[in-house]
Amino acid sequence: MIDLRLKYGTNNIPILSNDKIDEHAEMLIGDYDSSLLSKPQAIDVEDFAENYLGLHFHFTDLSHNGFIWGRMIFNDAKIIVYNPETKRPNEEPVDASTIIIDNRLLDEKKEHAFRSTVMHESGHAIYHDEYYYIDYYQLPLENECEVGHLPYTSCEAKSIMGRVGSSRKLRTDLDWIEHQAKYFSAASLMPRKTMRMLYADPTIQQFCFREHPGYENDALIATVSKVYNVSYESAKIRIKELGLAYISLSPAPDSYYLTDNYYSIPLL
Repeated sequence: MIDLRLKYGTNNIPILSNDKIDEHAEMLIGDYDSSLLSKPQAIDVEDFAENYLGLHFHFTDLSHNGFIWGRMIFNDAKIIVYNPETKRPNEEPVDASTIIIDNRLLDEKKEHAFRSTVMHESGHAIYHDEYYYIDYYQLPLENECEVGHLPYTSCEAKSIMGRVGSSRKLRTDLDWIEHQAKYFSAASLMPRKTMRMLYADPTIQQFCFREHPGYENDALIATVSKVYNVSYESAKIRIKELGLAYISLSPAPDSYYLTDNYYSIPLL
């Protein structure tokens, strides 16, 4: 794996712009499989996490109602999980360098959520070891219970698949940590380089403008979703982040791109 040589603030969180995360994602993805940067295509997220980053997978019920989708474990730890048989919390030991995925995401209908969660937790593994890893041997014995955080993340659905237009500002350490992981997930699932290729492809432009006038960006979202195997919402966010939306001569008022109405997306 490439050494990114990160710069850290006093809080052990890397100092990163979105542009730098895009740069890092392309470096890592290209090192893993250079073909992923030569044409738009979906990445094998499990192979990337296991065989490139050297992480392990563990599947369990992370909560009683599915609001926690993933965790990245930095130290050997016992985590609280939900036991569906007893309907009570339970402790479960997990080794360090493990991505935990909630069992609900194994449903094939949740494939997009699964893929985003794997790359989100991979982002944590890449960027946040300095923050989460706890060297207990460096702590005075009496201070072991005074560590400010646990050695693992707790990533809710809203942190992994947030919606466009959120007014939430990045104020706390956790806000920045989750933003960096979420942006890395999008940047690795939909690399900036190949997104620009897809946007500029004459065949794609003809498909969007000639076959879906007024819904050009809805067609682009659907294309990105299919090519990279991501959700419509993730595709929409990424298009907006990179400024790759088409300029429509007559955008339809019920366009999903404009209204967030999933049901207005044309059948492609």
